[in-house]
Amino acid sequence: TRAFGMIAEHLLRPDGGVTFASGVLAGWLMGLLSWLLASAKDTMSRIVIVWMITTGIGLAGLHHCIVGTVEVVAGVLVDPALTWSQYGGFLLWATLGNTVGGTLFVAIIKYGHAVKSR
Repeated sequence: TRAFGMIAEHLLRPDGGVTFASGVLAGWLMGLLSWLLASAKDTMSRIVIVWMITTGIGLAGLHHCIVGTVEVVAGVLVDPALTWSQYGGFLLWATLGNTVGGTLFVAIIKYGHAVKSR
């Protein structure tokens, strides 16, 4: 059970600004994932794309609101040193970062496509 707490602590340790910036990068990568999946034609390519992006987010230790929720809630449930308010702060900053990163990526791609189409 201590392992769950250690994983959660890794995500809860940074302050809000770091979590937000990390979330922006994770959101950007997830936005990239959606565009790459739309352009991939066969199933194997899609599987490889999903694996590459999600593995990259995990190995880089980036903050993603969905995956992080699983990790932090597990830690809060088993480690009395972790609190629900810490989880709330994590969720707030990670979700905001993911939203900004994903939105900016999609907006830039669509803008580039619109300008190129003129």
